[in-house]
Amino acid sequence: MSAKEKIPAIVAEWNEKVRRRDVEGCVAVNAADGAFMPPNAPAAIGHAAMRQAWEGMLALPNLTLSFGPTSIDEAAAGDMAYEIGTWKLGFDTPQGRHEDHGKYVVVWKNISGTWKAVADIFNSDVPLPG
Repeated sequence: MSAKEKIPAIVAEWNEKVRRRDVEGCVAVNAADGAFMPPNAPAAIGHAAMRQAWEGMLALPNLTLSFGPTSIDEAAAGDMAYEIGTWKLGFDTPQGRHEDHGKYVVVWKNISGTWKAVADIFNSDVPLPG
């Protein structure tokens, strides 16, 4: 199955793992030596660091997070692909509800027949205050 067919299904499952607050499931989507690069935070390299990042994110009060591809392109060799997409995030703060949205890029690698995220970076479309 091609990346264009398989990755959307993986992303849909990933969204479900987020909804269930499944930290281990979110980490497992990534390669063991992959990089998760959220905004305003250090890069999380490897599963242990990713686990900490996901634990923090999934613990946000009344979290809503969804993401999905707008395009997927696969290398001719079929071993790498990249996904461009959009995301929406919301959570409660002491000052009220925080809502954000933006775009992302995920680089995927076919590792022994399974597509794994090797680099995941995202940033906001919302202007900084001030």
